This record gives sequence, structure tokens and C-alpha cells, in this order.
Amino acid sequence: MGAISAKEIDGYEFDWLASDVEGHVALLSTAGGGYVPCEVLQDTDALDAAINAILVSPVSSEVRFAPSVAEGCENTWRMMAERGVFAFDADPYGGPYKRVAMPERPIRVGELAEAARPLVRRMALEGLRFSELEKIDNDVLVRRDGPKP
Repeated sequence: MGAISAKEIDGYEFDWLASDVEGHVALLSTAGGGYVPCEVLQDTDALDAAINAILVSPVSSEVRFAPSVAEGCENTWRMMAERGVFAFDADPYGGPYKRVAMPERPIRVGELAEAARPLVRRMALEGLRFSELEKIDNDVLVRRDGPKP
């Protein structure tokens, strides 16, 4: 179980997973500045395993849109959308997460590989619908964490 602190990822790209009110799944990339809920940082080994389980699963969807990346770079956002997962990328300076890739047929948590299901279920973002959102403001994620003792 690899727990890390928010300070350890500050300024670095960090990817995490969440689900919405419909049970759809999203990959969120911090770009070094996006907010990450504390719970995500408690077990980064499980998070890495969940992301890898999704990436090695078969392609299950056409992609409505995804960004281009430099030649020779892996396009993780497109790869996720091909597996039914929405993708959001944050601003390096702490701005909101913006939707950058969208699957034609979104996958639900129950359709994920078993290694990914428990983690994604725990990271439910209540009241949000990835298919309707163009952005996720950091304050929504901060509120999910609740008040600190």
C-alpha cells in the first residue's frame, strides 16, 4: 500500500480514477496542478493497478474526441476513451479539470476489470455526470474531502 502526500505530487503529472452518479468512469490527470482528493493518495499501488487493468482491457468504444499528442508519445487519454473511460486534464497552475476525451459508449464501474472496481467505486463524485461536464472545478473535489480536523 503506497500512500503519498499531496506535496509529493505537486508539480508532477498524476493520474487518478473516479466514477460519477451514473457509474461512468473517468481518468483525471493533474498536469501538476489539479486537486487530488486525499483518499486517492492513500493507496497509489492500487491506483496504478486499476489504471493498468483498464489500459490492458480490450477496446470497447469508438472515441468521440481526444487530443493529439506528440509523435512517439503514448496517448493515454485516447486509450482510455477507447475503453469507455472519460478523460479530464487539469491546468498546471491549479485550474479546473477539462474534459479532453470522450468515449462513444461509456463504460460503467461494474464492467471494469475486477482490479479496478473497488477503487473506482470508492472515488464516486456524487451529483456529477461526466457526459454532461466540460469541466470539474477543484472546489467540487475539495468539498468531497470535507472539513479537516
